[in-house]
Amino acid sequence: MNCFKLLLAIFNIIFILVGIALLAVGIWTAVSKLYVSNVIGDTLFSAASYLLIAVGFVVICISIVGLLAVLKENKRWLKIYFGLLIFGFLILIVAAILAIVFKGEVESVMVNSMRKSLIESYGSDKVITDSWDKLQTELECCAISRKSLGPYVLFNFPYKDGLNPKNDNEIESQDSWPIYKRTEFYGRQLKIGDGDRKYVPPSCCVVDKKTKDYKSLKHCQFFSTGPPSNFESTFTNDYLLYQGCYDKAKELVLGQSDIIVALGFVFAFLMVAGMVVTFFLLRSLNDEAEDEVKRRREPDNL
Repeated sequence: MNCFKLLLAIFNIIFILVGIALLAVGIWTAVSKLYVSNVIGDTLFSAASYLLIAVGFVVICISIVGLLAVLKENKRWLKIYFGLLIFGFLILIVAAILAIVFKGEVESVMVNSMRKSLIESYGSDKVITDSWDKLQTELECCAISRKSLGPYVLFNFPYKDGLNPKNDNEIESQDSWPIYKRTEFYGRQLKIGDGDRKYVPPSCCVVDKKTKDYKSLKHCQFFSTGPPSNFESTFTNDYLLYQGCYDKAKELVLGQSDIIVALGFVFAFLMVAGMVVTFFLLRSLNDEAEDEVKRRREPDNL
């Protein structure tokens, strides 16, 4: 019985530490990465963060009950703990399944959701605008993808200035810098000349690692011999970010989902192990109680 008690105590101490780690990761994600939900146009990423917090809290509560049950050596507490382990097991399995579903949904809708949030809200909705700027700054990317990721209904309409893409190169880059010409950010600049317009926001510009400032906003936002304003020339703009945000954002979102899937199944397995140890500890307590009853009923051998 002492062996089972020790195993269960170690099991629950480890679970408390893991639960604290889950809480920390969930809170950090909820506080610092929720802007991703605004960018991808889906609340599933934020739901995943809150799910991590909930799972961490449940794991800690169950582990505390387990430690109390071990210390008290009380069958009622152990039965409560056993029931909580079953509840936690079901919660973790559901969380893992939801994360798998979330991965599939993200991959199928993420591109168009990003296009929609950027075209319809950038420059007009402060929350969405700030979220895109934060994503592009932190991930060092611009717009969605360097090359077009396929047709989209809003690409059939002209830019805010009434013009259409001028050449094949610009058509193939519709998910990149030209997409900003469909936003209110560009629409507010129509009263000024082409050479004074900003074709991309500052968050699309390269930052100097030493000074922590933009290398050249002027050449980044308007470049007469290359992107983001000229697609007839093949010159490279060294002050402009070329990689799109889709792949990086997708990696971030799916990484969150992978964590939940892995933790869900691993801890579900560990909870089954905890149930087994708890079952044997209950049996040991029952056997000890029966032995004590038999000993008291036996006549004294004097």
